[in-house]
Formats: sequence, C-alpha cells, structure tokens
Amino acid sequence: MALTQNELDTYEYKLKKRGFRRDDLFLHQCPDCKAEKAVLTYVIAGRSGGRDIRLCLECGKARSFRSAAGLEGRDEDPGFDLKTFLS
Repeated sequence: MALTQNELDTYEYKLKKRGFRRDDLFLHQCPDCKAEKAVLTYVIAGRSGGRDIRLCLECGKARSFRSAAGLEGRDEDPGFDLKTFLS
C-alpha cells in the first residue's frame, strides 16, 4: 500500500517536530518490497545516541534503528510502529 501525499506530509511534520531531519536526498531500495528509489531516511543524533527511521513510500513499511552513545553500532528495533511512535 503506497503512502498518500497527505500521510507523508503528516509523518514528515511530526518527525521534524521531534527533531528528526532527512539524512540524505537520495531514495533507497526497500528490502521488503524491493521497490527501487522508494525509501526515505530520517535521523536524529545526540550525546546519548540516536535513531534513524527508514520509510518506504511504496509499501509503507517503516524500520527503525537505534544507536548507542558514540554512534558506533546500530540495532534494529523489531517492534517499531511509526504511527505509535509519532502519536
């Protein structure tokens, strides 16, 4: 299920309000639906670590990765739900 422009605008507004920014302007391949140029990446980083969220425009799947202080390694948050996270 592809995201509508309204859904995308809402997600971007709420992510920006929480301090997230777009990581890069390039669109990436989705590991779930294999769509080319469909994944947007948003990041937030601080002294205590960070989080990056990858959102597929084609299938609507959102993945989140957390990093500890120093941003050395990233661990995927398996139960991540973007709607719940942003509410």
